Amino acid sequence: MVLMRVSELAERSGVAATTLRYYEERGLLPAQRSPAGYRLYDERALDRLAFITTAKRLGLDLDEIGELTALWAAHPCARIKAALAPRLEQRLDQARTRAAELADFQALLRTARTRLQQLPDRDAPCDPGCAFLADLAPPDRKGHPRALPMAATGGATCLLEAGEHERRLDAWRELLAQAASTPRAHGSSWSLPLDKAGRLAELAAAEQQCCAFLDLRIDFTPQRVHLHVGVHPDHRPDPDSPAGQAARLLGALDPVKEN
Repeated sequence: MVLMRVSELAERSGVAATTLRYYEERGLLPAQRSPAGYRLYDERALDRLAFITTAKRLGLDLDEIGELTALWAAHPCARIKAALAPRLEQRLDQARTRAAELADFQALLRTARTRLQQLPDRDAPCDPGCAFLADLAPPDRKGHPRALPMAATGGATCLLEAGEHERRLDAWRELLAQAASTPRAHGSSWSLPLDKAGRLAELAAAEQQCCAFLDLRIDFTPQRVHLHVGVHPDHRPDPDSPAGQAARLLGALDPVKEN
């Protein structure tokens, strides 16, 4: 059996020698000892390090990784799978929460920028009555930043950047090319095959984040998924604005023709 000293393992694995020693101290990477007291590792250490590195990338802490590597060293793969699965589900839930929080913060920043651009220039000092400060103050009631008025004029605004806006429209065009549409009061309804439900829900959720003036609802029948799109008459965007382009594409402004 070929044994490696810590410097060789560091070179072959790409993990710093100091990190390897720390892993040994934490019980993640046991080492043998030479008669002279040098750390020695077998080829299996490379596989263990690959497992540790992957687990760290997935957000697991060292205590959890220590438990998993103990199983990894002494038990069949099925035990590792069973122990790892709930941890990944937990990290996935945390990632979804962080993504939603970042999306909310991004929407709030864009809203703030839009309002700031719409404020008139004044020579007087800023004061507590400033519309920008009042509009962005935390609401007393529960609500989403996107639900705040987009501008003092009450106009509807799309929060996407130009490039993002075009990519979103292209994604909608691709999906709706497979849909049948029906006009209705203040909007339209779209019907798609049931296997498109996931993509439809993903796009609808993203659209609701950037265009809060749209009313998007999804329901199901045994073989189809249906998207109902509407916009309040008092919040109709300019048809040529980015918000208006999205609303027109989804049939929320102009009547849609049957496919």
